[in-house]
Amino acid sequence: MKAIPAQMVKNLRERTALPMMECKEALSECNGDIEAALGWLRKKHKGKMAERAGRTTGEGRIGVYIDEAKRVGGIIELQCETAPVAKNEMFVSLADGIARKVAAGSEAKPDPDALRKDPEVDAVFTETFGRLREAMNLRQCRRVEGSYLASYVHHDGKSGVLLALDAEPESDKNIAADLCMHTLFTEPLAIDRTGVPQEQVERVRSEAIEIAKAEGKPEQIVPKIADGKVNAFFSERVLMEQLHVKTDDYGKKKVGDVLKQAGVNAITDVVIMKVGV
Repeated sequence: MKAIPAQMVKNLRERTALPMMECKEALSECNGDIEAALGWLRKKHKGKMAERAGRTTGEGRIGVYIDEAKRVGGIIELQCETAPVAKNEMFVSLADGIARKVAAGSEAKPDPDALRKDPEVDAVFTETFGRLREAMNLRQCRRVEGSYLASYVHHDGKSGVLLALDAEPESDKNIAADLCMHTLFTEPLAIDRTGVPQEQVERVRSEAIEIAKAEGKPEQIVPKIADGKVNAFFSERVLMEQLHVKTDDYGKKKVGDVLKQAGVNAITDVVIMKVGV
């Protein structure tokens, strides 16, 4: 077997960031051919990934990417085994890179399994596994397009929002970022009333009528009480009708009113993602 110079091992290690002994083993198996050694390592890591595929991936990160020029964005959930790996710079880069791939595609809801098999994604997945040695799972993906996009990922990386507006806020771009944080905090059921399932609205109305009758309210005011309960439900669960959580900045105003003052009439799409949810 050909002797492997230390410099050659060092060069492979610089290209892969793998342990010195693993690089030496790969070069020894491939008779000093660096490109062949890279292929040998990829094959080895694929086998190890298959062995770890059944492990629990209870940690992870939300990755987001926005292409401002093309007005498209992607958001994905990438899972791993442990919290330290979820915070690792390489894992974060992988998550954001996949989000970029989603944004560059054409599907609103790409199939995670199909995307995972994409040669470009698979190559980066394999390389990342080779360094981090944990099972990883691409759980969900969404693509968003619109006139103006904004995003927010919480500091722990475990939750995030990607949304689209029908126009760029005129007064302050922070309005869009603040809206993302508001959305993640309140977790609205829908953007506006039309997005709320009718059966849920009827359930709220029916319960309000039953309670009002049980309390002996006059028959003629029962419908008004029910309407009030339905409107209260919308104000709690519909994004455009919620009071903005940042009252110090916007006062006690509804989200829709805050946006309208900034020249935005509609939120055209919203995606909320949380690791494991």
